[in-house]
Amino acid sequence: MDGIEILTERVATLIERVAAVQEDVKEIKTSLKDEYVCNSEFAPVRNVVYSFIGVILLAVIGALVTLVVRG
Repeated sequence: MDGIEILTERVATLIERVAAVQEDVKEIKTSLKDEYVCNSEFAPVRNVVYSFIGVILLAVIGALVTLVVRG
């Protein structure tokens, strides 16, 4: 094999690898679009959950204060 044939093989291999990487990137983009939620869509859910947790903690703290004051 001379140098040109070796280079041709290596270029062909690189082209195949680049094509594989491009397919992987397409899959990742599709996955990000379909399976994950952006921050603006998640914010209302987060706010509701944080509100519920805040109410529960406030009730627990209020109950503990009531026990301390009466006791």
